[in-house]
Amino acid sequence: MNEKQQNRQPAGVSLLTQLPLLVALILLWHMLWGQFDLISLVTGIAFSLLIVRFFYLPPVVLSGRFHLGWGIVLLLRFLWWLLESSFQMAWLAVRPQPVPTASIIAVKLRTHSDWLITVAAELNMLVPGSVVVEVDRLRGVLYLHILDGATDEKVLKARRASAKIEEAIMLALGSREDIWRINKERRSQGRRPLLASRSQRRFETRAEEIRRELEQGWEAEL
Repeated sequence: MNEKQQNRQPAGVSLLTQLPLLVALILLWHMLWGQFDLISLVTGIAFSLLIVRFFYLPPVVLSGRFHLGWGIVLLLRFLWWLLESSFQMAWLAVRPQPVPTASIIAVKLRTHSDWLITVAAELNMLVPGSVVVEVDRLRGVLYLHILDGATDEKVLKARRASAKIEEAIMLALGSREDIWRINKERRSQGRRPLLASRSQRRFETRAEEIRRELEQGWEAEL
């Protein structure tokens, strides 16, 4: 198979997977024109198809899971983090003390999904007091610039805050496998699992069985 065949995108699949992008581009086209009629609709569709076909990007693979209840909880918690951090930043600005020492810290995420890493980076960016300066996609690491990182305790607090953001995202958008990784880490630390529903327990039991089977196969080959 030559390089052209490898890079060629399947017509039906690519248009289906990029449907959200098509809809967003059509809406953007109408917003720019400020009107909605048949001509603007047809030209918007043509413009969107042109962008998608000639500026093709690999489709983002979603987790395939969305929990409405945990999604609402994520929104409410994000609003609370936003309010809390805003007051903290305001206090740092007016308090009669020297300017706090900033730090750049590495936060290891448990998920391997590009989509969820992006969501985690965006939420960390939107919460005042931290800025994502780099993302290591292969290792799943966020590098955060935090405004107040003068001591080890404050750095640890910033890491825990970022971990809470990731866990809230996993509950709403993460796959069973993402939650399984977090549950394993929390159990190893003597903490309660993030999610222990019946379906999650069945998934984790089956995942552990597969892991043991693979390990036994590797040991037999040695």
